[in-house]
Amino acid sequence: MPSVVNGSADYEYPEATPEGDYRVLSDQYHSKPKKLRVACVGAGASGLCLAYKMEKMLVPSSWELTLFEKNPQFGGTWYENTYPGVACDIPAHDYVFTWDPKWNWSHFFAPGDEIQQYFEGFAKRHGDHKYMKLNTKVVECRWDEADGIWNITLEDQVSKEKWQDWAHVLVNGTGILNSWKWPVIEGLHDFKGVLMHSAAWDHSVDFDNKIVGVIGTGSTSVQIVPQLQKTVKELQVYMRSPTWISPPFGAGALATDLQKGAEVDPGQRQYKFSEEEKAKFRDDPAYHLDFRKRIEAEINGLFGMYQKGSEMNNHFREVITNEMNRRMGPGHEKLKSFIIPKWSPGCRRISPGDGYLEALVQPNVVPVFGGIRKVTANGIITEDGVEHKMDHLICATGFQVAFKPAFKVINGAGKSVDEDWSNGPNLYMGVSAPRFPNYYTIVGPGATWSNGTLLPSIETTVEYSVKMMQKIQAEHIKSIEVQQEALDEIYAHFDEYHKTTVWAEECRSWFKDGKVKNRIYLWPGSVSINDAQLYQQSANPCSQTIHFLKSIKNPRYEDYNIKYRYKNRFAYLGNGDVKATASRDVLGLSPYVRNSDHDWDVE
Repeated sequence: MPSVVNGSADYEYPEATPEGDYRVLSDQYHSKPKKLRVACVGAGASGLCLAYKMEKMLVPSSWELTLFEKNPQFGGTWYENTYPGVACDIPAHDYVFTWDPKWNWSHFFAPGDEIQQYFEGFAKRHGDHKYMKLNTKVVECRWDEADGIWNITLEDQVSKEKWQDWAHVLVNGTGILNSWKWPVIEGLHDFKGVLMHSAAWDHSVDFDNKIVGVIGTGSTSVQIVPQLQKTVKELQVYMRSPTWISPPFGAGALATDLQKGAEVDPGQRQYKFSEEEKAKFRDDPAYHLDFRKRIEAEINGLFGMYQKGSEMNNHFREVITNEMNRRMGPGHEKLKSFIIPKWSPGCRRISPGDGYLEALVQPNVVPVFGGIRKVTANGIITEDGVEHKMDHLICATGFQVAFKPAFKVINGAGKSVDEDWSNGPNLYMGVSAPRFPNYYTIVGPGATWSNGTLLPSIETTVEYSVKMMQKIQAEHIKSIEVQQEALDEIYAHFDEYHKTTVWAEECRSWFKDGKVKNRIYLWPGSVSINDAQLYQQSANPCSQTIHFLKSIKNPRYEDYNIKYRYKNRFAYLGNGDVKATASRDVLGLSPYVRNSDHDWDVE
């Protein structure tokens, strides 16, 4: 059984639907919560945040939580991805939970193992381990309409034994980029050398003086290629698609405070903090907070570049094109013609990559353009019929974009999310799905996955989900599900809004469910600033984060259908007591008596 935590005899599980006529609940003071059982799939950033926020926002002992994690260790992306060069493309001081800063980051852009250490330290400080059930894969979640619960099928990843659990609320905290995939290439597994996926890196493999092929031009390849180029005999980079390689993100505060106007190589975004700089962050929290705020404001402040044909968009295209050409140096015209996209910067997520372009023009690197016909025992045959032999083959081809959950989710009508979403994702605010009650996805399709800092969106979506739990507990709600009409209208707004954004251009992107032309599942908005001077100082893409956070800060309960456990929606009013009456709390019986006009509430 899972490590159920926080249950108490003071709070009881809710009844399913009591038989007979409605009666006042004699043991119920106003809004006394019913015990709520919550299951979360995943113990990465979303799961850790959920545990913290439930402890902070819900009545102690009135809830239970289990974080089901398929891996032997928690951490999600930063546990799974350990390939050479893995790092975050958001400045480290802002890649934290917003209330839990870290002053001693080693670099401006943190390496993956250091981010994993941050999450492990967070879990230890806040006691999140007690909620975790590791090596446990969620296979299926099926809604029981009669009892108002999710029945959950789980599989132990060591013994492969399956077992059952249940919850009133189900949270999908797996993220979109959760399940890595092999590329669909004929003969891939006929290769007799070392075949490796970037998300399952084998650190025992020797690359010294080997001929190595890397498939892909996405952010993972951009990080791996410069590292392998230093050690291999020959590196073949198979390039199907062009990609924008950008200058640094959010580096204005770095340049102003630490580099102090010193001339730096614009192709090198990384910066190593000195011990003195770390000490200043530690000893002056106000300065550290200001440093973090300026980084975040810079990232959030330049939305004009994502408007098709805008002055800022045209300017950014010119700047980044010139910079890419500069970094590749004279010649290499075929490479330049292929790798610099025809579509606008931002149509696909931009990759800031130290050393990538420089590596592509080194003597031991062979860019291979176009499609792959098949893989043989000895290497790759490209569309032109040429066989390229190699010792090792690396697939830096990313993840199966999990717009649909990787596990089965089946509603009360027996319909799965896969079936319900046959025409594409159907998720309100990236969190709630019509016809799937008491089910919340943390930053799913339609949220802020394109750019900017993700953790604030995770935090706010978690808070949104916990607010829904508060309402379920306090008002004795059996099921609450978002209305399809509300989702239809917000998607209509998406469609109209994105007619003028660069994401509508003809590039294949997972923002569009892997298609060239499709609905754009990105939040429609941010702050819009058309300030060329600020842009030239920063030259970074912005995010939709700030607009999304304002929109999802408080649930619009009017967009939901609610079913109550009792025959009267006001059953939660109970026997006429409030909590303070039941507990004989004098101060709790007079919260509105005060010396100034500050907020008050009755527990």
